[in-house]
Amino acid sequence: MNTEIIYGRHPIFEALSAGRRKFKKLFVSKHYEGEIVDKIIALARKRNVPVQFVDSHKLTAYSPNNQGTVAFVSPKEYLPFEQLLHLVNEKENAKVCILDEIEDPQNLGTIIRSAVCFGIDAIIVLQRSSAGISTGTSKASAGAIEHIPIVRVANIVYAIETLKKNGFWTYGADMSGENISGKEIKGKIAVVIGNEGSGLKRLTKEKCDFLVKIPITPRISSLNAGMSASIIFYEIIRQQGLDLAK
Repeated sequence: MNTEIIYGRHPIFEALSAGRRKFKKLFVSKHYEGEIVDKIIALARKRNVPVQFVDSHKLTAYSPNNQGTVAFVSPKEYLPFEQLLHLVNEKENAKVCILDEIEDPQNLGTIIRSAVCFGIDAIIVLQRSSAGISTGTSKASAGAIEHIPIVRVANIVYAIETLKKNGFWTYGADMSGENISGKEIKGKIAVVIGNEGSGLKRLTKEKCDFLVKIPITPRISSLNAGMSASIIFYEIIRQQGLDLAK
């Protein structure tokens, strides 16, 4: 099988817990400590994953931030856009996030983690000029990437237009928009987040039904993409009164 390396305790634990990836083998430091590593080892053995206890320098060769664990796994697959439409078609309050050229894997990982926390159904990214599924994204998301579909499209405008035809309202994050706390948000929602430096592209903004902003003090010009997405996700949940604990 094609093999991808993931490292760090939470990414590996979540990948084992989700059970969607095939594990080829797991390396664990001979000097490991921590209850979560015990859980990782137990889960791996339950799934018949070979566990090897190795010297720390061998793990460092794969990543200096390995936290004493490195796993060799099958790659996480992108969900085809058509399958996403099928998944959300019958869901009354479906919520997706569209990322318009988010380039930093750290930002993508932060957005993915927040999306999972706030019940977003899928993340849509561009095929080119964007961060995608990677070892770095998995680490930045603390393993949350295992619990949400990632969809890759060639054209953001096409994705927006298609979602709108399928009953979605699209909200673009832009400082020229309306205050999000004063905007009624209901039904099927697609949140569109722009590039870290340049924001939403002109055509992307034109295709959004609404542009919304997060009110901040004038001391700072803007929030970063990951923080903005998190606040918008929370506002959607707050307005819709959804109980995420169910």
